[in-house]
Amino acid sequence: MKLQFSSFLFSSAVVIALANACSATSSSSQTDPQDSLKEVSTGIQTTDTTSTTVRDFSKENYSPNELGRVMVLEYHLIGYPEDRWRRTPENFRKDLQMLYDNDFYPVSVHAIASGELEVPAGKTPFAMTFDDSSAGQFRYIEKNGQLSIDPNCALGIMEEFKKKHKDFPITATFYVLPAIKPTLRLFAQPEYKKQKLEWLQKNGYEIGNHTWYHAQLSKLSDAEAQKHLAMFVKEIREFIPDYEVKSLALPLGMHAKNRALEETGEFEGLRYKHESVMLVGSATSVSPYSKKFSRLGIQRVQAGEHTENPENFMKSQIKHNTRFVSDGDPKTISAPEALKDEVNPALSKKYRFNWIKTPSV
Repeated sequence: MKLQFSSFLFSSAVVIALANACSATSSSSQTDPQDSLKEVSTGIQTTDTTSTTVRDFSKENYSPNELGRVMVLEYHLIGYPEDRWRRTPENFRKDLQMLYDNDFYPVSVHAIASGELEVPAGKTPFAMTFDDSSAGQFRYIEKNGQLSIDPNCALGIMEEFKKKHKDFPITATFYVLPAIKPTLRLFAQPEYKKQKLEWLQKNGYEIGNHTWYHAQLSKLSDAEAQKHLAMFVKEIREFIPDYEVKSLALPLGMHAKNRALEETGEFEGLRYKHESVMLVGSATSVSPYSKKFSRLGIQRVQAGEHTENPENFMKSQIKHNTRFVSDGDPKTISAPEALKDEVNPALSKKYRFNWIKTPSV
């Protein structure tokens, strides 16, 4: 009870700042030309302008759109009661079931940042992220003299869901805090810090940088910003040596004064390098194949019962056919011909393009 109450106080204290950050960081990619593309019909034939492959999707029960939008889900507290920054275990299970039932497919943050998406045909990729390393995300309990993962913490729920649904290899990135107050420090069970980080590494989860102790980078000098990002790496490597931290989630969604330092920097000889930077916001991300995509400013969708939640985004994307739908071939980018101008032209060196013609009326 004390743990949850402390987490609640922290959540309440930052909610206003987070809300402001959401609007500040979401504006750059909240609107996209795809959002106005209504009802793209199932492709009858494809044209090939830069590739060597033409595929006919007219007999499939899906129409690929790999320039569609993707969701990177953002969670904070897992516990009771349901609140703006807290999801109950029951509602978290509901979220996973909704994603599964609507043909979403879990991928890593790295897969989205790099565009290396191996997603079954007809499925929509999404990534799962957790900020602040509170106890409800990863908790150990003793049962019959044995240490086990709490089935009602986020990790326990994901692992159980994965066992029941072998075709849903869920993973997540945990943006942890190694030097914050005890209720948020590396999942709030100090005796198990090393064990938990090792477990995440060994079982396909990612540990991401959230700064040394939730520092607002916009208020720091260049030297201080590098210190907070590098000290995070130093602390994590005390538990899991040589671990490569590849992703950063900006505390409160606030950028450093020198944004280049979000990607790479150095403090006392210790270098850090991030391949992706997560924002705090309420917006879906453009496709990794879009010319507007930036791996150093990836939008996220905050889970919860508020208006801009995953379910509402999903319904809108289904209605307007604006969500990413895979063609099943990681070497080919397939999308409606109407979106041809949205693709990153540099990708023609790596991928084949299939532009799907929509039937004339």
